[in-house]
Amino acid sequence: MRILFFIFIIFLDLSHGASLEEIKLALVKEIKNNFPKIIITQIDLKITSLPKDFNQYEFLRIANGRFNQAQGFLRAEFKTPQNIQKNVFFRYFIQANLEVLKSNRAIKRGNKLGAFDYKSVLLDFDKVPPNALNLEDANNLIAKSNISKNTILKENMFKTSALIRKNDSIIGILSDGNVDVLIELMALQNANMGERIRAKNKEGKVMQGIVIGKNRIILQ
Repeated sequence: MRILFFIFIIFLDLSHGASLEEIKLALVKEIKNNFPKIIITQIDLKITSLPKDFNQYEFLRIANGRFNQAQGFLRAEFKTPQNIQKNVFFRYFIQANLEVLKSNRAIKRGNKLGAFDYKSVLLDFDKVPPNALNLEDANNLIAKSNISKNTILKENMFKTSALIRKNDSIIGILSDGNVDVLIELMALQNANMGERIRAKNKEGKVMQGIVIGKNRIILQ
């Protein structure tokens, strides 16, 4: 006689609790850092089990992550009543819409992407392909190969002529009186000399500045 063993993993639906709402707010902030124009309608957090004294935990932050998909995992950092830092892992599910770019016409290899080459369309976030372009990314791009009409445009379809490229390591200069403070940042978009750019530091804080040279910006 064959005996079948079934293992059921029951996820707790976490819709209540102040700490959980803080996690959701922190997650929204991280996602909006990556996708400033995203329209989020719902976020759900799920976990197999929680510590017994979880309602006494103090939420600190969520650890750095990509947060570029409609579902995934996050690590939340808490402080226990015993003043011990503890990590709790959650699975998240996001319902949202994101504006991306779709080609209006065929784009030939070597052509610079122009405003009449594309239109903005709204997609469910879980249907957005990886590295899809948005309006913020559409400057200084040159097609690597021929692109058909009605194609969702993605970063890997283009090369950039920008002085600073998205994901470049750059230096932000913050003037404090007669002293200049230098901050290591990562560019969140392409930009040329004199253009405004968004960047984030190692802690994930997003800053804005003006490009003043190769991989250097003045923070505002």
